[in-house]
Amino acid sequence: MGKKILLIEDDNFMREMIALVLEAESYKVTGVENGGDALGLLRECREYEYDAVISDMYLPDTDGLKLFEQVSANYPGLQFLILTSETDEAIVQQATSLGITYILKDENFAEAILATLQK
Repeated sequence: MGKKILLIEDDNFMREMIALVLEAESYKVTGVENGGDALGLLRECREYEYDAVISDMYLPDTDGLKLFEQVSANYPGLQFLILTSETDEAIVQQATSLGITYILKDENFAEAILATLQK
């Protein structure tokens, strides 16, 4: 069985599309639409149930950087990717300095996600 991915994306179509791409490559995907639901799922885990988290940058209840801080405090070392259309260089630098993989939603984002997860 493939890696288990926690996918946080508030756009239903985008969440389903990303999940289909990942599942086609044998990843097991749990998708939620906000940070609160993601944190709730992580708290329910007795162990590291997920191998990686993929989060949209802007969610209804938080943003990807704040969510990363909360996740990394309790799950250090958990691979964290932010998937976004945000191109502000200061935000990109802040994310990468924290150890977050920052992937732009462009025509190649699915390949970028898969390449990052395979590392």
